[in-house]
Amino acid sequence: MKYWAFISYSHRDAAVATTLQRALETYRIPRALVGGETPLGPVPDYLKPVFRDRAEMQAGTDLKASVREALAQSRYLLVVCSPDAARSPWVNQEIVEFKRLAGESRVLAVIADGEPFASRMPGREAEECFPVALRFALTPEGRPEGEALEPIAADLRPDGDGERLALLKLVGGMIGVGVDGLVRRDAQRRARRMAIVAAAALCGMAITTTLTVFAVKARNDAQLQRAQAESLIEFMLVDLRKRLNPVGKLDLLDSLGEKALAYYSGQDAERLDAGSLGRRSRAMHLVGEIREQRGQLDEALAAFNSAADTTATLLDRAPDDGKRIFDHAQSVYWVGYIAWQRGQRDTALKAFLEYRELAQRLVRMDPANADWQMETAYASQNLGVVQLDGGRADEALRSFSETRNVLARLAPSRPALTYDAAENQGWIAKALEAANDYEGALAAQRARLALLVGTPDATKDRQVQQQISNANYEMGRLELALGHPQAALAPARAAADGTEALVASDPSNLFWLSESAFARLGWAEVLAALGERDAARTAVERSLPEVARLLASDATVTNWQVKLRGRALALQYGFALADDRRPPLPELRSYLDTVRRLEGEGTKFSPDQAAVAAGVCLTLGDLEERDGRPAAAAAAWKEAAARAAPFAERDNFPSLTTLGRIKLRLGEVAEARTLAARVGASKYRHPAYGDLVAEIAAVRQQNNEARGR
Repeated sequence: MKYWAFISYSHRDAAVATTLQRALETYRIPRALVGGETPLGPVPDYLKPVFRDRAEMQAGTDLKASVREALAQSRYLLVVCSPDAARSPWVNQEIVEFKRLAGESRVLAVIADGEPFASRMPGREAEECFPVALRFALTPEGRPEGEALEPIAADLRPDGDGERLALLKLVGGMIGVGVDGLVRRDAQRRARRMAIVAAAALCGMAITTTLTVFAVKARNDAQLQRAQAESLIEFMLVDLRKRLNPVGKLDLLDSLGEKALAYYSGQDAERLDAGSLGRRSRAMHLVGEIREQRGQLDEALAAFNSAADTTATLLDRAPDDGKRIFDHAQSVYWVGYIAWQRGQRDTALKAFLEYRELAQRLVRMDPANADWQMETAYASQNLGVVQLDGGRADEALRSFSETRNVLARLAPSRPALTYDAAENQGWIAKALEAANDYEGALAAQRARLALLVGTPDATKDRQVQQQISNANYEMGRLELALGHPQAALAPARAAADGTEALVASDPSNLFWLSESAFARLGWAEVLAALGERDAARTAVERSLPEVARLLASDATVTNWQVKLRGRALALQYGFALADDRRPPLPELRSYLDTVRRLEGEGTKFSPDQAAVAAGVCLTLGDLEERDGRPAAAAAAWKEAAARAAPFAERDNFPSLTTLGRIKLRLGEVAEARTLAARVGASKYRHPAYGDLVAEIAAVRQQNNEARGR
């Protein structure tokens, strides 16, 4: 015989059959019994091999022939009995075939499930586990229709023999040894084995204990290292960043974000907990901020969008977690800020409104939390900026006032809010200026400067120094708007010097570079108003490389493309016109092409930006007229009028003044006088208004001379 046993089973009982085969083939018969003679022959060491149908047959062979051959070469047939086996014609046929070959006595039953002889119990027939061929003897014709049998079965079920005793019953039946003796010897062997195992276990325990100590220590060390790393990341992103912000070195700040991201890049994001994901998003915020200050808006937006995806997911998981709300609010703000930088006012407004809603959720959760109250202050200020750009000065002033009120409530317990209060004063000043309260705006800027100068370490903190320079720039601009060029001289010079020092400390900071370019152009305007044209021209020429670098770094920053470049061109070509020089005009035309393209893309200009674009059109028209191209000049002036008129209707005095000068050139003298009178009724006395008055006087004199002739 090739096989000790053939296991017949339903495919649904494959797991039981596999386990049974493995148990039989690996069972070592007790040594005292091996070689002994029994009615069934000498006792072997092992009962193997065991044939398991559908596992032993080779692919491509004839199934029935293979089964018949295996049955003929097997000493015993083991039938895995279950309701599925009882219903299986295949199992039934295998029993019939084996009985024909070896007789009834060598068929052993193994109960896996169901109930033996349930077919005799009304209502429980479906529970029958014995196939028909097992319950009935074969007739001479080989059909299982003979006398009823009572097969003795090994019962694997927990409430039957259990797996071990069932196995011993099968082994005893196959080698011709009594089950009791086999159980006793198996128990003795297991006892000896257990003693050996126990001794080995004691030794193993000693080893395992030692290894466990090392493993636990290693685990604890790893956890400690991870906790220390996470703590270090938190320190880098919060405390260290606060200490480095005043230094103003972008490379240092950039390295913080990059190191934090490098730490997380080596880990599976799916396995990071909420705290780690939150820190990773804050690292992305930092990287985005640095990219923005370097003028890389595309890269900055990519970082902010990546952070927003993470913080939105975390917020979805824990919608009532204040930390998750806060982190997502920061992501939303930065995405909106980039949109604002690009003149995408509607997108920015939508983001800032969402940011405000998140801030308000935080305050509703914990009204006493000062940090959450500050978020509402920032939210109001963001909305005010967008409202100001949209020409809604009154709404902007209310938003800035809401921010001021929150800061005033928190200031007694938070002296560090002085910087935020100063920034808020600057925006209030811008809103007052937009409402044509130039003196109020100047007073607000002075109050802002006083707050900044009183800030601790003001002379060392680069952020404070930038704000001081900006306050001086705004004060010089407002003094010039009020017709006080001499009073504008000192703050304008301080702004130019201050921003130049900032750029020298970190040339990679393009935000500071843009501040420097604006300050130098402002300084040039003041010098020109004081009649120091050579010095003014030099200041403009010094600003041109800065402007070119900014434009080359990112063409999507609207303020650089429209306001900064336009002011530089207006001054540069204005000086050329006054000096009767004839510079090439393609650059002016290129600028206006850019302005038209941005408008076509849906960019909405602020009043300041529109006034600058109108001024460039005016200068181009003047140059076209001087060069003998009246039609081109008229076209440029009409375009300038179209840009200035919408804001002139809102009493924006720079636009009113520019529109008045354009009307003169278009021959609409009465309209120009009316516009000049509207400006004259205010306190706006910018040198451009003086030019308008002088040009009207020149036209009047020309008319008088013409009548005299």
